[in-house]
Amino acid sequence: MKLIKTLQLIILVAGSAIVAAAQTTAPASKPAPATGRVALINSAMLQAKLNDYKMKIDDLNKQFEPRVKEVQTLIDKINALETTIRTQSSVLPPAKIAELTDQLNEMKIQQKRKAEDLQADGEKARNQQLAPFKEKLQKFLTQFAGKHNITLLVDLANGTESNTIVWSDPRADVSQMFITEYNAANPVPSAAAVPKP
Repeated sequence: MKLIKTLQLIILVAGSAIVAAAQTTAPASKPAPATGRVALINSAMLQAKLNDYKMKIDDLNKQFEPRVKEVQTLIDKINALETTIRTQSSVLPPAKIAELTDQLNEMKIQQKRKAEDLQADGEKARNQQLAPFKEKLQKFLTQFAGKHNITLLVDLANGTESNTIVWSDPRADVSQMFITEYNAANPVPSAAAVPKP
């Protein structure tokens, strides 16, 4: 279970990337002083509720599910073998304990390699799948901020986690408004409407 959650974090953790996508380069000329408002957006909430992002992540999770199960099965076998060695060490001959220990060490090496390969492949696939999404999100965040007179958009999830936001007025959180507008502007086909291969 831990590995499945780890892979989901590998694939899903893009909160800082989502908000970082909102950054734009400064214009060459000196800008006029900002007169808009400061707003908060919860990147963790965006990850869960932006329909096209969620669809891409679900596709990635399905793609890697067999490999996640394979690594989890190895972890379960390692745990079972460790339990056997621990509980049977007093009744098994030393040669058998040594054989089981060698087997356990080999399984741990195999599991570590498979987990590392899975993580690297998951990150690569995530980056490939989400590159167009990040670009689209950056444009939409810019339009959204302009439409709602927002001059500074702060990531509530990362700010709270890093203790850079001590307190905020809930009325400053525009996450749900952004999600509603984004999903309306970027509809995805429902599961029932998607033709099955």
